[in-house]
Amino acid sequence: MGRGRLFSWRGRKFSWLVKATSSGNDTESSGLALPLRRSKTWSPITAKRCVLKSCAVEPYPRMGGVPRVRTRLRIFGLSARTWPVYFLAGVTMRASKVGTRVGILCLLVLATLSWLWWPAWAQEVRATITGIVTDPTGAPVPGAKVTVRNVAQNVSVTTETNETGTYLTPYLIPGVYQLAVEKEGFKRFVRDNVVLQAQDRLRLDVQLELGELTQSVTVTEAVPLLQTETATRSQIISNELIMNIPTQGRNPFQIAWAAPGVIKTGNWRYLRSFDIAGTSNISINGGRNKENEVLLDGISNVRANRTVIHVPTMESVQEFKVLTNTYDAQYGRTGGGIITIVTKSGTNELHGTLFEYFQADELNANQSELNRAGRPKPPMNINTFGFQLGGPIWVPKLYDGRNRLFWLLSYEGMRQRSADPGVRTFPLMEWRQGDFSTLYNAQGQPVTIYDPLTTDKSGNRQPFAGNRIPASLLDPVALNVLKYYPPPNAPGEGPAKVNNYIYPSRWIGDLDQWIGRIDLAASSRNFFYFRYGQNPFYEYRGLVFVTDPKARTNPAEPTGNAPLIRNGRNWTFDWTSVISPTLTFNLRAGLARWEETTGNSFGAGFDPRQLGFDPALVAQFTKYQFPRFDLGTYQAVGTDRLLNYATDDAYTLQPNFNLVRGRHILKFGFEARRYNDNAQNPGMASGRYSYGKNWTQRNALKADATSGNELATFLLGYPTSAYVDKNIDPAYFNYYYATYFQEDWKITPRLTLNVGIRWDYEQPVRERYDRMVREFDFKIPSPLAPQVQGLNLKGGVRFAGRDGVSRLAFNPDKNNFQPRVGLAYRIGNRWVIRGGYGLYYMGQNERGSAQGFSRTTTATVSLDGGLTPAVKTANPFANLPGGKLLDPIGASQGLASFIGESVTGNWVDRPLPMSHQFSFDIERELPGQVLVEVAYVGNIMRKLPINVSANVIPASELGRRTPTGAIDTAYYTEKVPNPMAGLIPSNPSLNGSTIPRQQLLLPFPQYTGVSFQSVPIGKQRYDAMQLKVTKRYSHGLSFLATYTISKTLEQVSMLNAQDFVLADPTKTPLEKRSATEQDAPQKLALVGIWELPFGRGKAVGGNWPKALDWALGGWQLNWDITWMSGWAIDYPNAKQVRPGSAKLPPEERRLERWFNTSLWDDPVTGKRVPAQEPYTLRDFPTRFSDVRLPDYHNWDLSLMKRFPVRERMNLQFRFEMINAFNHPWFATLASGGNNVTSPLFGQLDPTQRNLPRFIKLALVLTW
Repeated sequence: MGRGRLFSWRGRKFSWLVKATSSGNDTESSGLALPLRRSKTWSPITAKRCVLKSCAVEPYPRMGGVPRVRTRLRIFGLSARTWPVYFLAGVTMRASKVGTRVGILCLLVLATLSWLWWPAWAQEVRATITGIVTDPTGAPVPGAKVTVRNVAQNVSVTTETNETGTYLTPYLIPGVYQLAVEKEGFKRFVRDNVVLQAQDRLRLDVQLELGELTQSVTVTEAVPLLQTETATRSQIISNELIMNIPTQGRNPFQIAWAAPGVIKTGNWRYLRSFDIAGTSNISINGGRNKENEVLLDGISNVRANRTVIHVPTMESVQEFKVLTNTYDAQYGRTGGGIITIVTKSGTNELHGTLFEYFQADELNANQSELNRAGRPKPPMNINTFGFQLGGPIWVPKLYDGRNRLFWLLSYEGMRQRSADPGVRTFPLMEWRQGDFSTLYNAQGQPVTIYDPLTTDKSGNRQPFAGNRIPASLLDPVALNVLKYYPPPNAPGEGPAKVNNYIYPSRWIGDLDQWIGRIDLAASSRNFFYFRYGQNPFYEYRGLVFVTDPKARTNPAEPTGNAPLIRNGRNWTFDWTSVISPTLTFNLRAGLARWEETTGNSFGAGFDPRQLGFDPALVAQFTKYQFPRFDLGTYQAVGTDRLLNYATDDAYTLQPNFNLVRGRHILKFGFEARRYNDNAQNPGMASGRYSYGKNWTQRNALKADATSGNELATFLLGYPTSAYVDKNIDPAYFNYYYATYFQEDWKITPRLTLNVGIRWDYEQPVRERYDRMVREFDFKIPSPLAPQVQGLNLKGGVRFAGRDGVSRLAFNPDKNNFQPRVGLAYRIGNRWVIRGGYGLYYMGQNERGSAQGFSRTTTATVSLDGGLTPAVKTANPFANLPGGKLLDPIGASQGLASFIGESVTGNWVDRPLPMSHQFSFDIERELPGQVLVEVAYVGNIMRKLPINVSANVIPASELGRRTPTGAIDTAYYTEKVPNPMAGLIPSNPSLNGSTIPRQQLLLPFPQYTGVSFQSVPIGKQRYDAMQLKVTKRYSHGLSFLATYTISKTLEQVSMLNAQDFVLADPTKTPLEKRSATEQDAPQKLALVGIWELPFGRGKAVGGNWPKALDWALGGWQLNWDITWMSGWAIDYPNAKQVRPGSAKLPPEERRLERWFNTSLWDDPVTGKRVPAQEPYTLRDFPTRFSDVRLPDYHNWDLSLMKRFPVRERMNLQFRFEMINAFNHPWFATLASGGNNVTSPLFGQLDPTQRNLPRFIKLALVLTW
């Protein structure tokens, strides 16, 4: 081995390390030596041809002094032909005119890494054309020139066929193209009207005819719809559908939900572009909610937790595609599907759009809950307006960018002044004074209030006389809080008077969204574009107490959106270089950033001492805010969200290659990402105080439907729980790397094989300053163990980056290889059979707790196991040492941290969850550009993370009963000598001389709770039949019809916490049940547009006069129709005592009784059974198998009329109806709807979870 001769260029010296081989005059190199030292002279290379495994340097002194580099690839045994590139300061470039070009210094490192065989992960969203060129005998024609021209931009990509006649033109933006093939001795072949959509893998084989190049053969027929080159299953949402289908809030994601296998989770009420939760909450092919990748022009557009960041304007979207099954190794980090969005680019002609949409309450239907209460429609006014302009950059007499440089700018604004009404339950005024003589449950039975200070050792209590709390016992803090609580404004429903407050919720929102793009065709081989977009949004919303946001009259307002400020930004840079006819290079980089400020400004700065809180407690708060009071059945008081700010970043770098070798199309690549997650959140800095029925029910430990009330507990001043936060501002980050190799092999003209391998590594999350609890080590002895007799105390926390512990939240998982295989076989010209399998690893964003750095002080509300209260609302923390809140201590106490508190640790040996995806489908192309597809689809997920509670009474200790058969509550709550006395001063309930026996039965009695998060034992399975019919736009008609029959079952929970097997979690029995908001057995979706055949140039009225055509011509009908089964409902908290299904016949279902609640009525007494007994194991399911929420039915319709203004300029009037037939959808149970002790048991929440009929009027000017 020796060093080749040095060469220098522009002051930099290079050399090659070479070793002799037996390959004739070739010397095989072992690597590239980077610049050694500076030099002012240029020494051309005179060394022999040096073959570097993948490249060779040759002397070409006439080429601007730049060495020419030839490359030789050997991939899986396939040797590619060499291709000419240039080594230009570390950047590979094509030979033409390189000597006069300026080096792209900002890409120096990236291209060098690519050259040194750092492969690149594409996640490509553009289209590809491939095929084989043959002569009249069917023999391949090598060296034929293939030109693909974008008709709108007049930009061409040129390549040549290889020795097998194969050609490839990747990275084509969606649009209309012309394909031309030329070869001496043959006629020129031209194919027009080649329509490419996002991620198309179009195969166009060409058979040349003998003749002169001056002669030509032109084909104009439409390209085939059959997917013959890939087993990937997808649904394209074309530009015609995007621009015409009515949507609730001009959000392109809404149309994508029509794709087969796509389930919109959550509600359908807030679906605008800035409603990120509504946009992100989807399941694809049975994947977990939000477990999808979203690519915007190929750049990841999701946060680390897979929440969408930026939604582009409707006008700027060229196409939208949902990949439901993909067996291409370039895609990853998903357990469901991939959504790709391609933005528009400018063209050679100036095009524009100007629009305004108008909505007002006079045009809309009323909300269902308002109609029920007899309330009128609230005021509503929404104006949406904007424009889009695009064309060449052209400055008269200075610069003509036609055919070369293009621009596009799109803006959309929204001004909303409306209401967001809802229904809540408020306590009656007499109840607020302690008089509960009029309190009844939903069955009309009186509800009795009991005195907690009369509790005996079995938990039984005595009622208040007359069901009235004496005025002397009413808590002053509660009375002061209730002064801020508005009275009911409706009579309420049933004996329990529920849903007696209708709030209009004034809603103010402003949006200024824009996106811009620049495209540059630098040469016939180098193409660039840059795009930036943002959608800043500002609103006040969800107001319950306050009617006028500007008045700021009530600091107890509970909303957390006052204000809500959001902005999703997305940058993308892309460079595509055609290095040779068989090799294309692409480099892409981008940043997606999410910024959000939210919280409550009404109660900010409120001093809790005004309510009667202990000044000694308030002085310890880090931030003043009206405290939060949770009252169970009744509307909470105060916000649960103080003003806070957060940013999330997703940086992306992707270099990638495409190579044609014979009949093999090879792709290989790499991607790197960095995720940042920074937040400034004070938490509940002034405290959160919750009040349940526990202190006022008949038995302290056993709830029932005829005793206890949350408001009564509040009036007595005995919190059920309370805590105060002292928070840090954490800064989390992690890296993600992936590499892949993909081969598409055309085995025969009818058979294509897709095979690939992918490897992912997602670094576990890290906190910048190691302020994170990593794990709870349950095997090590507790620091208290030497001081405690009779207990084998185990367990302690370990902190990230301390005492030799890793700085990462979990142990790294680097064994994530993912095979992919697909097969497509064409049977005749109109049939294709396809199938495939792919293994995917999902993303992760879990991190360790900030406990100790951020500190939550939890009140000890009882010292006897919940029999009697120990503290009052004015200072629930008074029994802590010195009455002091816990101060942040960081990791200073090591393993002894948080003794006496509840602690959560990561399950550190947690691999990434995986998804096995597979499908088999048959495609049939019908006349009229119609494609029919029927498929079986499966998705099996394993190692899903679940959270478990481990500090529970063992199953062997449960179920003790007295001789009468009752649970022996006294046994568990009896106070016994405390072996830990005096060792846990931070928790009075664990520090005294005696302690409830139940605490000593816990596996970790020195803690109040121990939880493990992200235990990798969850499972989920999806099986479906999917049918779809697609009509590509032609003759004024385009539609998509899909129908899915599916079953999705999850195993992500246990019937009882005692089922968790700590020693070996894989042996933990998990309950199999209908998947949460994902298991919709049937779904039908119909989306389409139809230009009515009336008017000039149409089938009817082709020769109408202008006046008649103006009135009757140019009409278009558009529709988006969805029917979907409802989700399964959670099972009640008690076992039914009568046999049979709780599913009611359709004619008997109503909001007030959605399932058969009589199955929980004692057949002897006729009374509702109590909730599950304490100290027992659950032996009934957590979710119904047959009781489901109402089905979702929705029709979005629009009618449009086009008025020609002049040539190529049209004015369009639009009449759009969202939920045209005003079908309300009730998607959740009422609060307490599955609680047998609640007055709302069996009821649906009457709040409509979709919009009532909304009518929008619009004018759109296009040119």
